[in-house]
Amino acid sequence: MLLSNTLAIVSFGLMAATQSPPTLTVDVNNARAVIPGSIYLAPNTVPGAGPYVFNLSGNTIFNGAGKLGPGAIYNFKPCSYNKSEQFCLWKGTTTNGYGTGDALVVNKFFLVEKAFPNVDYHEFNIRQSLNLANGRVSDTALLTTYTPVRRDLSDFGIPNENNQGWVIDCHLRAMDPSSGKVIFDWSSLDHVPLNESYVLPTGAINGLTQQFAWDYFHMSSVARLSSGDYIVSSRHTSTIYCVSGKDGSIVWRLGGKASDFFLEGFKFSSQHDVRVVQDDGDTITLSMFDNAYNTFTAPQGDSSGKIILLNASTKIVRLLHQYNPPQTGFQSGDGGSLVVLPKGNVFVGWGSIPYVTEYTADGELVYSAHFGGIGSSASSYRAFKAPFTGITPVH
Repeated sequence: MLLSNTLAIVSFGLMAATQSPPTLTVDVNNARAVIPGSIYLAPNTVPGAGPYVFNLSGNTIFNGAGKLGPGAIYNFKPCSYNKSEQFCLWKGTTTNGYGTGDALVVNKFFLVEKAFPNVDYHEFNIRQSLNLANGRVSDTALLTTYTPVRRDLSDFGIPNENNQGWVIDCHLRAMDPSSGKVIFDWSSLDHVPLNESYVLPTGAINGLTQQFAWDYFHMSSVARLSSGDYIVSSRHTSTIYCVSGKDGSIVWRLGGKASDFFLEGFKFSSQHDVRVVQDDGDTITLSMFDNAYNTFTAPQGDSSGKIILLNASTKIVRLLHQYNPPQTGFQSGDGGSLVVLPKGNVFVGWGSIPYVTEYTADGELVYSAHFGGIGSSASSYRAFKAPFTGITPVH
């Protein structure tokens, strides 16, 4: 079954700018090969930080900065909710690599239609699914939470009272937006042992206090298979997990210290934004942003976008496509995204490196733009490309 990850069209009325937008400088634009659409960004730690839409020439066509009050913005994109096209985003505060805030659905006037409070920013996705019992299509929200909890960390050198340190328990939550009911809740600590982590307690995640809880897992994305099972990406174990949607057990691991698969001619680490491109039961095509980098250890090389084919029967995974950066030195320590576009083109956001790029299916670079330099503080956790219909461009 082919799963569409093409984003929805959103139409907005006139929105007056409250801050000057960041400058998006276009370096490559092969009009012959680029897929039409607009670029959705939420630049952070730059003047005018906030949610924006740019056209392919780099002009701002939507400016949402300051519209929702103070707070960082992540995962800004068009989405479908309650049978209408909206914006989805996360707004809140971040610390030590995770967030506390609200996942929001906002309408064409940038007014909040639905809020999911007290969640993390690493995943907020609303997907539509068919209820076979009644034949109705309903919304399901996929979210993440990060919760510091007490745990015996004596095996990891934490000498707290009674050897009880602090560790972050990452949760996947599937929720019914209309009722607010939690449909499915999965805890990393209940299913993944601490020793699968490559990132030991140190620095701002030393595990000594609640504020500096050890982020051993770091859930970086969540997706769902047609079977009802979930695909969970963990940055700090460098593992992609298939989680049973029935009982939460781990069906298989890909990558990391306990992989169930043989990776044929490639590797990945510290990955983000793992998505299901095609799901045919035993054979699953996944896309990911491979950071190939961990800020706690040595870099492994340039980050890249990857599309892989997994065979659950043979336990072999092949690299179908790799999308390399426009120049060397692209080692993204945080964030990153990959969106499969119509006609097989691929759009990559480079996370902590303030670039976006587009490639043909076979890897030809056809678009590149940046909103800061390599090594600058500018970043956008993810970037998206989708159609946009606006009444009047923002001035």
